Amino acid sequence: MDFTNKNINLLTLHSGIWRFADNILTVFSAIYLLSLGISFPVVALVIVCSIIFRLLTRPLSLLLSNKIGLKKALILGVLIGSGLFLVLGKVSGFNYWLLFYGLYTALYDITYWLPYHSYYAIAGDEEKRGKQVGTQLGTVAIFQILAPIAGGLIITHLGYWPLYLSATIITLVSSIPLFFIKNISLGIPLNFKEAFKNIDKRGMLMMMGDGILYIHKFIWTIVLFNLVGNYVVFGGLKTFELLITTVMAVVLGYLLDKGKGKKIIVIGLLVSGIVIIARALWINTIPLIIISDVILALSYLFYLSSFYVGLYNMAKKSKNTLWFHFFGELGWDIGAIVALSTSALLFYLGVPLRFIMLFSLPGLFIVYYVLKRFYTVEKV
Repeated sequence: MDFTNKNINLLTLHSGIWRFADNILTVFSAIYLLSLGISFPVVALVIVCSIIFRLLTRPLSLLLSNKIGLKKALILGVLIGSGLFLVLGKVSGFNYWLLFYGLYTALYDITYWLPYHSYYAIAGDEEKRGKQVGTQLGTVAIFQILAPIAGGLIITHLGYWPLYLSATIITLVSSIPLFFIKNISLGIPLNFKEAFKNIDKRGMLMMMGDGILYIHKFIWTIVLFNLVGNYVVFGGLKTFELLITTVMAVVLGYLLDKGKGKKIIVIGLLVSGIVIIARALWINTIPLIIISDVILALSYLFYLSSFYVGLYNMAKKSKNTLWFHFFGELGWDIGAIVALSTSALLFYLGVPLRFIMLFSLPGLFIVYYVLKRFYTVEKV
């Protein structure tokens, strides 16, 4: 583990607390909307509309970060994000609140993620990036572990509103460490034409692949709950998956800093692909679900650690880190829009939901293509 960088430590602490609340949203929001009688294609298309809106308004985040700095922009993003849970709680069906939830999600995403990724890339140390990312993933997993099981218990005994109120408070608490990070320089100022010409586009391609891969995580959450049919058991299974990742995150961080990145990304993407195929085709019992969760939790950690080490080191070497992540976020939006729109269409045409997870596999190939070349050239 590496705790020598104060700003990264504070950002990691924020990430852990924030992820506890965010994981509640990730795990239970789709299930909540479906429980209201909203169909899967409608839920998917609402998210698509939200992503399209944030794609079009993302330049506002770029202007905001340049004007007030990454630190203040990041804090503002967290404060905006704290209201997301309360907005979701007002949704009671296919109504105006559902539309507002989609728009509010877009506003939150553009104000939070761009300054977060940019600050982490600039403040981190290239030669210790693996250990720092590993420490962060491990810390985040520790906080995340309690979210699904706690969420399942709260929903079962108290309902969704107490869950969303708790998440709102936790999100606000997560902003406290950010007040103690330092302000950092954004790099060489560039206009759009200069940035598009000079910024490394590998980040954009990687994030596009990750956006396509998102459809597996999104659909599996729904499929898993349908298989289990119980909030507490469902939350327990998601907690079990997170528990496995905690120690492995730190181990992989050390291996990445010792030049094992090429092997780690191959293992992570290959095994992740196998598990996605298995989940789509034949996993339908609790024992098989547990086995797949164990394997995917480990393989996805291989994927995440190598993904973020590559992404942040590319960003730090870029002429302007903020523009690098701006194009990267645009890439993720494009990938997710394609994946979710295709999923909604296929489900409407009668394709079983779990089979649609197979369409996330091209995302793995895109990420593999970029990172294999990166780790070969960089020899990390």
